[in-house]
Amino acid sequence: MVFVLTFILFILVFSLVQGLVYLACGTTPVREAEKQLGRIKQSSAWRKFAAEKQIALRKMGAGVLLKDQMTVSQWYLYKAVLSAAFGMITYFITGGVLNLAIGKLLSGGAAVLGWFILDVMLRLKNKSSNDEMMPDIMEMSRSVLYGKRGGQYIGDALKDAVVVVENRRLKSALMKLRNDLDAGKSLDICLDELELGFDNGEISSFCTVIKSLQSTGQVDEALKTLESSIEREQVSVNKRRCMILEQKTMMYVIFIAMDILAMILYCIIMKLLELQIGF
Repeated sequence: MVFVLTFILFILVFSLVQGLVYLACGTTPVREAEKQLGRIKQSSAWRKFAAEKQIALRKMGAGVLLKDQMTVSQWYLYKAVLSAAFGMITYFITGGVLNLAIGKLLSGGAAVLGWFILDVMLRLKNKSSNDEMMPDIMEMSRSVLYGKRGGQYIGDALKDAVVVVENRRLKSALMKLRNDLDAGKSLDICLDELELGFDNGEISSFCTVIKSLQSTGQVDEALKTLESSIEREQVSVNKRRCMILEQKTMMYVIFIAMDILAMILYCIIMKLLELQIGF
């Protein structure tokens, strides 16, 4: 108790002295904190980390799947909030209600789980989104191919491809690409930005095909090859979905059978109890 009071007194004295120093220098703690934060943000290491993390979040689709235009600071803020919420709820249940001796340990584990739960959610959403956009990538490839065959420029064919796409994430990326092309950006830059928005191998292949062969105009065979690759990938995705559906159906059948068996056993036990009571 004496140590706690001494520590509190030290904090009060330190705060008082610091406040007097700030007052004499004509500044405030908020201004000093902003200066320190500004120095950190201006450092090359911080800027490199923030840029790499922002690109990683963009590739995983965090700005579309979780929150519009999500930034790095918002990402870590949400992770911290989830971690704190998991830890406090677990501690309230295990330490407060159940009064377990390992309540603090379980709370720490729950906090760690809460810190990584957002990463797991984003990866699962991104994988599902990549599987769902396979048909749209194929239709986009066909649209560019048919437009090129009809005499369109590749840029115009890409602008028209947004019409055949239904996936929200891919459609928003193509709309941004069309607006950037209309604003005068080069096709290579627009394709680079499109590729940065996905970690999908088919999107990268599509952008590589367009960038490498747009000058020659010989994109027909390349787009056909890409289309065939996407079709094969789509078949494998459908097979995986069928296997998952079969497994879920089997689990449902097993659960229903167990419920029926439990009901039959319950009826038999109750009947035996009635007979025993009758005797």
